[in-house]
Amino acid sequence: MTAQKHRPRDGFTLIEVLVVVAIIALLVAILLPSLSQARQRARQMVCRQNLRSIWTGILGYTLEHRERLPFMEDVNLSDPNADPFNPAYPTTVGRVLFKHVTPGSWICPDAVAGFPKNRPGNWKMTYTFSAAGAIGKGVPYDSNPQANTSGIFDPAISNYVHFDGRPLRLLDGRRYVQTNGLNRNRKGEWNVRRPIVAEALAGEPSLGKPRYPHRGLVAVRTDLGKARAQFEANVLAPGAALKPAYHELHADKDQAEVFLTRYWMPHWPGY
Repeated sequence: MTAQKHRPRDGFTLIEVLVVVAIIALLVAILLPSLSQARQRARQMVCRQNLRSIWTGILGYTLEHRERLPFMEDVNLSDPNADPFNPAYPTTVGRVLFKHVTPGSWICPDAVAGFPKNRPGNWKMTYTFSAAGAIGKGVPYDSNPQANTSGIFDPAISNYVHFDGRPLRLLDGRRYVQTNGLNRNRKGEWNVRRPIVAEALAGEPSLGKPRYPHRGLVAVRTDLGKARAQFEANVLAPGAALKPAYHELHADKDQAEVFLTRYWMPHWPGY
């Protein structure tokens, strides 16, 4: 008896298709979080590189100006919608550092705020600087009555302002407070750092409603050392202002560090 010949199948059965779809869906569910994290890490890497480029530009400026930091005023302190690169404001940050900073380093790829403020998504700068002040309001270091540049005593006038033309050796991205020895180095004790350049924040940080440039959970600041306990106590204290989260450029003379600093709680508004 001649064996019956079977016709080859023209396609897959419904069950086979469903199995394949289920496998693909499972793989996508597994891979998507990893891809999202990879994209986030890439954005953070770009942002860190931007801050290092800006820092290199600051050092380049000091080399041309006898070890003096730039005197920079911030037009966006008084007018958030102003163009920080407008030649009409020669002392503004963008103009002073324009030739020293690599083009493209002024914008974080994950930014949620920037300047001009009224151009969302088309900002020209998304970083803030501890500049001498608003246009026409800044006071150069040597014009400050507290400064003494005779070589005998040359203090840092303010730990909140750095780009006022002071000598590079006085640059210090820490804010000193009365402590019980939380952190100490040759310059003294501190428990809170103050960045010299940082990402701009949207929202209302002072009201506990900030929006963060970089999202995701980071348990604590990465740069606190022995001050971690005090920082967490400040964050979690009743009525305490929520700590913002962004990349910060800190410097001590010509040494610099970039930190992604955040303390995030699930109950914070906006999440």
